[in-house]
Amino acid sequence: MKKSARKKIPIFVFDEHNEAFYFWQKARYEGYINKPLDLFHVDAHNDMGRISKFKDSIYLQSNSREQHLKFYKNFTKREIDISNFIFPSVLCGLVKNVYFIYPGWRDYKAKRKRFSICSAFGEGKVLKYGIKPSANSDPRVFKAFPDLKRFNYSMLEIKNVPKNRSVILDIDLDYFACIDSTSNHMSYELEITKKQFLKKDLFLKDRALPFCGFEFDFVNNGKRYYAKVAPKKVKEISHLPPKEDIESEITKLVDTLKMKGIKPKVVTICRSYNSGFCPQDFCEFIETKVKKALTAHFDESQ
Repeated sequence: MKKSARKKIPIFVFDEHNEAFYFWQKARYEGYINKPLDLFHVDAHNDMGRISKFKDSIYLQSNSREQHLKFYKNFTKREIDISNFIFPSVLCGLVKNVYFIYPGWRDYKAKRKRFSICSAFGEGKVLKYGIKPSANSDPRVFKAFPDLKRFNYSMLEIKNVPKNRSVILDIDLDYFACIDSTSNHMSYELEITKKQFLKKDLFLKDRALPFCGFEFDFVNNGKRYYAKVAPKKVKEISHLPPKEDIESEITKLVDTLKMKGIKPKVVTICRSYNSGFCPQDFCEFIETKVKKALTAHFDESQ
């Protein structure tokens, strides 16, 4: 009797973390996620930002693969950013509970909370958080928020994750090497008129400017005039360890997941280099090592 072919764990790699929402939708459509799964979010940041309102409903009423993928790709670009993709994933029924696995170099303390998310009248547009109906609540609450999802949120280190779980394994490379002071490397140029340029001294005398959080400079290149705007510099905060330390952390992560009986149904890997959180000169090295370690450990055991 022939052994049935084993489905390989899909590994999706992308540039910025909001894209995880799209790839989880893709994985569900392709049958890798067939019920809400615990999310193991391995990251230097929790990405638990809250969105108040979507322009379009988060729910798509279509069985067409082409429409499904196109809709969620566009939705991800327009409606979700790198800091707030987890709550929508719970609302959509992709994620059951959230485990934010933070690196040991972070000065965080483990904690556990209970959260909720829903949308007004289940329409998937206006989002509500923190609603806690009980058995004695007015029945109209359940009618007003029919898609209410309540879930556990845990912050913990990898050594403390629960055992024997089928999960979405989501890894941000900044877990291993991270620059947090990304605003120090951001600046913008706005084209202005000659009249505005000549009045720059008046603008710079505004007493409110020191409190706005930005620095300004004005440039004339001969034909055009620009205002340069940059966030005020802050203390550089980074964790950029030697490569051998990074390899050790990758091994520790994957070995712990295997020892704990964790079974990823889908793996997403975020590079985070466009946003500047994981430096490009670290990114390729970490990505290669992480993929190699995951493939070696989980393809042979599942």
